[in-house]
Amino acid sequence: MILLLKIEYYCCIKIIMIGYKYAKRSEIIGDSVYDHHKNTIILSSGLAYPDNLPDIIPETNLVLKKYKTEALQYGPLMGVDDLRDAISEYLNEDGIQCTKENILITYGAKHALDLACRVFIEEGDKIIVTSPSYMTAIQIMRNHGVSFLSIRQDKEGLMTEELEKELERLKLNGERIPKMLFDVPDFHNPTGITMSYDRRKKLVQLAEKWNFIILEDDPYRRLRFEGTSIPPIKYFDQKNFVVGIGTFSKILAPGLRVGWAVGSKEIVNRMAMQKSDGGSNPLSQRIVLEFFKNKKIHKHIDSLSTEMKQHRDVMIKSFNNHLPEISIKKPNGGYFLWGELPKNINAERLVELAIKEGVEISTGRICFPNRGPDNFIRLAYSFVSEEIIKEGVIRIAKAYNKIKQ
Repeated sequence: MILLLKIEYYCCIKIIMIGYKYAKRSEIIGDSVYDHHKNTIILSSGLAYPDNLPDIIPETNLVLKKYKTEALQYGPLMGVDDLRDAISEYLNEDGIQCTKENILITYGAKHALDLACRVFIEEGDKIIVTSPSYMTAIQIMRNHGVSFLSIRQDKEGLMTEELEKELERLKLNGERIPKMLFDVPDFHNPTGITMSYDRRKKLVQLAEKWNFIILEDDPYRRLRFEGTSIPPIKYFDQKNFVVGIGTFSKILAPGLRVGWAVGSKEIVNRMAMQKSDGGSNPLSQRIVLEFFKNKKIHKHIDSLSTEMKQHRDVMIKSFNNHLPEISIKKPNGGYFLWGELPKNINAERLVELAIKEGVEISTGRICFPNRGPDNFIRLAYSFVSEEIIKEGVIRIAKAYNKIKQ
């Protein structure tokens, strides 16, 4: 009798699970990009290099002694005022004219992207993106029920002439004009391309003409290894069509979960009202603020840039030595390399075989908003040491050679 009851109980549980009425956005389940196979070399995602993570103990101790009540309480909706001031000064260095009234503190850049979508996007709207684009951003936008107008890139970044023609075509066909454009103009994720000065200026002109918001995601801007810095897109924005989003995840530590949005006061206030958490973590904000106060943040960025340049150079050299058949674009900064395989080599198959060899890489297909080509891979040189990068590329070469056999 007891056995029968147990069987009936478990059967009921199964029926209830099958009957869940899931939202469409939750139909696809799987691993996060931050979940990794055990005992593998991770060359797939832009994790921070452990040896470069800062020692935050002095700053944390100071914050808990001096600002304990504030730091361990719910935070203000817009963020800690002193940090907003510090970020506005930080952005002023790049020629962005703003004050703390234009700054909203968020849990990283992805949080800012989601809040901007909540403010501007309704189901069925179009968003302009590069093809390829940042894969996690694509998924966030998909969760808002959007479709994509994908625009190609060349060595100068998003092809603004092609975008202009597409906008004209939409108008002629009576189709809905996109409300928003998303791009990573500096050391683009995943291609590594940096958008030219003229393209940035033209993009703002198109936004003004066609009335769409530009979301400028710039997490890697300060991680430049060589070449001349180009002003942010926000620099050209005189009529508040650009919302800049940034993060300390790439230039300090991702675990602190502190980012920002910079835009018109009206826009950032509306974004703040979409926060489900209320005010973002004031303890982390105060810790970041101390890195501005004690002048450590710029030194840390300089040290990190030097380290990442070495990682990039080692990875490119390793591919030249072991897999010259893969064409690698050399970025002037950032965390990622974009590799093009020969047309007859399937990237997803390479990813599968690489895991069996003990190294994790990403297929480039997931970076395309619509169905993309199957012969690209995205590689991250940020997380592991130079020696492990070398070993990882050797393992990728072994996987590659198995496909050719």
